Amino acid sequence: MLAKLIKYDLKASAKILILIHLLYLVLCISLRLFFVDRLDFTLPAKVLFTPMLICTVMVFLVIFVLWFSTWLILAFRFYRNLFSGEGYLSWTLPASALEHLWSKIISGYIFLAADTVIVSGGILILVTGENVVSSYQTIAADFTEQLGMPVSTFALYMFLLMLASCLATVMQTYFYIAAGQLFPGHRVLCSVAIYFITGFVIQLITLVLMAAFHLIPGYGSTGPDTMRDYITGTSILGGAITLVTAVITYAATHYIMTKKINLL
Repeated sequence: MLAKLIKYDLKASAKILILIHLLYLVLCISLRLFFVDRLDFTLPAKVLFTPMLICTVMVFLVIFVLWFSTWLILAFRFYRNLFSGEGYLSWTLPASALEHLWSKIISGYIFLAADTVIVSGGILILVTGENVVSSYQTIAADFTEQLGMPVSTFALYMFLLMLASCLATVMQTYFYIAAGQLFPGHRVLCSVAIYFITGFVIQLITLVLMAAFHLIPGYGSTGPDTMRDYITGTSILGGAITLVTAVITYAATHYIMTKKINLL
């Protein structure tokens, strides 16, 4: 039954997600052919600054909209399938609460991981032009020295971290929605409130731990010595916090779905 639930979730949202991600790739290819490949990096910086700033802002805005759309779709499906009027039908299926939860976790992770891969592919399309690569070679040594590793290694490192964080994002999202259903009214609003409260608490804990482990640059005389120390330290700390948060939110969501389901 778990496989059938996963297949149903994937089929239900695949079309719209494939469409918006194809549009993103078309945009990246168009920008590469008609803008990035035509940039002359030998021109003065003040000439290049404005067009590059506009292009960068536009790309990051599109990436944010793309990620938010993917996240919103999986959050909406979790709520509609299990906690709205449609939930009455879902809970009559011969599937346990654990199967319902894991079908949503697996399908949600597939969507977010695919989004990460496609977004990364689009960025790769934009930055691998001959003019960009040759221009970067002039400053590659400085970047490597500052980062403590080649930029390609750093990019791969960040890509793997983002893939891992997708699972935590799914867990947290489902927790916000499930916890909102514990309230007698205004459940969607309560889920949003829980999202902001939880996010604030996590950020506060992160900031305190960063100060405790001397990972805040410029914080007295105890900040990280090099960029590599900062990247390594924050990655380990962030990974630990993400793992703990994922475990806690999964346990809480599982408890709510097995003990506290209320569709009234």
